[in-house]
Amino acid sequence: MIEQDQEPGIPQAIPNEEQPLLQPQSTAVTTWSPPRGFLWIQLAIMSNVFLAGFDGTITASTYAVISSEFNAANTASWLTTSYLITSTAFQPLYGRFSDLLGRRACFFTATITFFSGCLGCAVARDVVFLNIMRALTGIGGGGLMTMATIINSDLIPFRNRGMYQAVQNGAYGFGAICGASFGGAIVDTIGWRWCFLVQVPVSLTVLVLGHFVLRFPPKQNTEEPGEQKGLWHQIDVSGSILLVLALSTQLIGLSLGGNELPWSSIWVILPLVASIVFLAGFITVEANTKAAPLIPLKMLRGLHPVSTQIANVCVGMAAYAFLFTLPLFFQVILMESPTKAGARLAIPSLMTPLGGLIAGIVMSRWGKLAQLVRAGATLMFVGNFLVTFLGFNDLNWKYFAFIIPANLGQGIVYPGILFTFLSAFDHNDHAVSASTVYLIRSLGTVWGVAITSAIVQNTLYSGLPEALSGVPDKWKLIDEIRHSVSAIHDLPAEIQMPVRMVYYHGIQLSFAASAAFGLIATIAALFTRGKGLERGSGA
Repeated sequence: MIEQDQEPGIPQAIPNEEQPLLQPQSTAVTTWSPPRGFLWIQLAIMSNVFLAGFDGTITASTYAVISSEFNAANTASWLTTSYLITSTAFQPLYGRFSDLLGRRACFFTATITFFSGCLGCAVARDVVFLNIMRALTGIGGGGLMTMATIINSDLIPFRNRGMYQAVQNGAYGFGAICGASFGGAIVDTIGWRWCFLVQVPVSLTVLVLGHFVLRFPPKQNTEEPGEQKGLWHQIDVSGSILLVLALSTQLIGLSLGGNELPWSSIWVILPLVASIVFLAGFITVEANTKAAPLIPLKMLRGLHPVSTQIANVCVGMAAYAFLFTLPLFFQVILMESPTKAGARLAIPSLMTPLGGLIAGIVMSRWGKLAQLVRAGATLMFVGNFLVTFLGFNDLNWKYFAFIIPANLGQGIVYPGILFTFLSAFDHNDHAVSASTVYLIRSLGTVWGVAITSAIVQNTLYSGLPEALSGVPDKWKLIDEIRHSVSAIHDLPAEIQMPVRMVYYHGIQLSFAASAAFGLIATIAALFTRGKGLERGSGA
């Protein structure tokens, strides 16, 4: 039976006042069965997980078209990174806020903010407003996966969570498949704005369902009256601000360097230096804050947690560098429409939930957490390495088969890393440790997209002048090509091929970079160790 004594600071979801639904974990847990209302809770939180996967791939498969419409293809990465910056910074806040304010408040904050951002993207009339709305969407998106994991950490004993985490990964993967499959078709038929509008009804349904099934009692205050602190004294506000500033300035420098300005420009150097200063300040604050730190540094001491998080950040870099570059390859190198480019991602994307299912079965039956991390990281490295060999006129099966290993590895390694890290801590620390995993992985996704975009744009900046030497008004043409992917389709054949070759070189370099990230993750994974799901709440 599940213990009935409530842990301080962990709100419990209840359908009524007499029968608690969410219960704290205990070392006494030996058997467990889903409580009443379990299915509806899962439907609500998994719908949000689906949206997290859907939004990521539908943007990846359509960002080139969207940015080209606003004549801003050279800054296309900001459609992704503006979302990733805010989602990265706010993910750990959901962990801490949910401990202080309750799971229900944070669940609704994430859902409403995500809904508002999607609606704003759909009505955007310029690229600046669109990026602002993507950033707003990211504030909510940072809580969709995080809150699902945290709520399930209260609802399901640790040793029983392997298969349920596989279901969560499957929901994310299914969302990713739908985004990849339908994104291009939506763009080619009813317009890219519907890519965001179709997410609005799902969010509204989640809000209504969550209102009825996520019932939490008021948070119990465990402090003495004379010791009570205000909310802002309990939240690491300064750390959050420093993290956002560090990421933002870093991405500004990476976006401008070699793209709009030379790397030696003071306006490129200053943001990069500022980013280092802000990151140093963030680490200092985390070490000394009296509030609840975003990343407790105690969780990053020792070979096991450090190697786990190195693997974590690198698989995030590899996954998003891969995802960001593939649609560009299909649309520029193979000259395919967004519909066909998106469809190419659909079937290989099925490997991600399949990998999650494999991970769930292995965790539930045998544990083997560290082995899952190593296997998944290795598959990601192999997959990213294989796509560097894709050519202009390659065998058609290669465009399909070479994409599969990285997707399968991602499905295996993500839950493997999460549970490897969680198994090192007691249940009381699971909310913040889960947030830490998502934060550091998201840092990797931000860096992966920024580095990939910088590689492609720098290759175009340096290679196009030579490729188009002798072409009248070549600088005007180069500017058009770098600002709009669709401009390539209108070029004469004798000019189009040299331009595509320059793009191809940049894309190959991007794939090579993502393979390097996967290799580092594989090496780091060799030093991870997992205690198994029986570790649970201190067992």
